Amino acid sequence: MNMEAGYTVFVVDDDETMRLLLESVLGDQYAFEAFDSAESCLKNLGRRLPSLFLLDVNLPGINGHELCRRIKDIPDAKDIPVIFISSHDDLDTMLAGYDSGGDDYVVKPFDVTILNRKIENLRRIERAKGALLEVAKSSDELATLVLANLDEYVGLIKFLRQLNDCEHPRSLLNLLFELLRGYKLQSAIQLRMPGVELTVSEEGENRPFEVAVINHVRNMDRILQFKTRAAYNFEHITILINNMPLHDQEFCGRIRDHLAIAAECANARLQSQITKAENAQSKATARGLLDELQRAVSDFDSNYRLARDQGSAATQDLLDDLAKAFASLGLSEDQEAHIEGIVREKTRQLTEIYDFSNQTETALNEIAGRIADIMNPLSTVPGDLSLNLDFDDSEPPPPAIQLF
Repeated sequence: MNMEAGYTVFVVDDDETMRLLLESVLGDQYAFEAFDSAESCLKNLGRRLPSLFLLDVNLPGINGHELCRRIKDIPDAKDIPVIFISSHDDLDTMLAGYDSGGDDYVVKPFDVTILNRKIENLRRIERAKGALLEVAKSSDELATLVLANLDEYVGLIKFLRQLNDCEHPRSLLNLLFELLRGYKLQSAIQLRMPGVELTVSEEGENRPFEVAVINHVRNMDRILQFKTRAAYNFEHITILINNMPLHDQEFCGRIRDHLAIAAECANARLQSQITKAENAQSKATARGLLDELQRAVSDFDSNYRLARDQGSAATQDLLDDLAKAFASLGLSEDQEAHIEGIVREKTRQLTEIYDFSNQTETALNEIAGRIADIMNPLSTVPGDLSLNLDFDDSEPPPPAIQLF
């Protein structure tokens, strides 16, 4: 039978005949080394370790049980299986062997077949144990990875949840920096909104180098990486990372995905803030136009009433002047009445032609009412109606970012 490479049996027995017998039985199957005392065996453990110990119980000096205990005290040897060989088959001796750390027991004289089966059985146990340890190791690694992923996802989910409550660019910046600090990333962020462009890092605002780098890369690819730096470019935001963890490719890959999601959602939130401000400005403009229209209606009504009163007075003055003129013209009463009737009729017709104030006022009021109805859904927009997207420092920042 060929000797199996890598599997070594150490035999410790003071009986030379027993050592020779075991070597003849096991030497063809396993690497074999024999010692006549526990002391000799312990001395040699410093240079090499076996796969299996076969120990005689009744050794001179240090006996087999004590030798087993000392072997189990050696960190690198504590898991090596031990089979005791003894001429005693009483229960106390066998229990003492197990108590000292032994794995099996063979009584002299022994059956060679049984000894081989016991060795093979221990080998199967060791292989199964090794497989279980590998599974446990893999499980531990998986658990560690899952926990790491959970921490990363928790940070991202927290960011996304709080993002919905961001009503101002400053609060959004603070939230982004909190997320990036959780990933231990050094960063600079540029926000671009109507009339406003701001580049911020935890070192300060609008630092020339950071502004220059972001302005250079912001029109490139959506996600751009160069060495340890990475940029995430969207319409209203660019996030520049200075220390991507390239040494840990799995972690780096997850971070790339998380940052892409965070940047896109932050950009959407900024767009929402811009749209809200534009709606507020549109409402303010519409309200101003409505006020002007209402003033125009009121002014028209006042001016029309004044013009009508003045027209009536002018007509009466005309009739009075005609009456005075009739006296000097020598007209008969019928002629005077005829001329006066013509003047009155034409005056009445002119008045009717220009008397459309009620229709005009009604039409303008209807237009004003319709504008007011359109504006009612916007009445929930709070506060100042002007488009105010500048980075007002009146909102107190979290203490974590001192520059705010």
